[in-house]
Amino acid sequence: MTKISGTIEYKTFAAGSKSESLKPFILLENGSQILLYKKNDNPFENKGFADFESKKVIVEGELVNGVFEVSSIAEVE
Repeated sequence: MTKISGTIEYKTFAAGSKSESLKPFILLENGSQILLYKKNDNPFENKGFADFESKKVIVEGELVNGVFEVSSIAEVE
């Protein structure tokens, strides 16, 4: 398992395509961003991160095919 910290933001994914949608990303302090998926969440709705939007968090999980698959998330105070 890997832990990363950053801020959760919903951003447009695949703009201009049939797959265009809002997806959750974690924005890292170095300016990079990683697409998130929460285990057992609906990948089309991504509601598992809604309570953490614009908040600093620590997520734990694994990078799978370029998407960080989150098994746990906690807000940093």
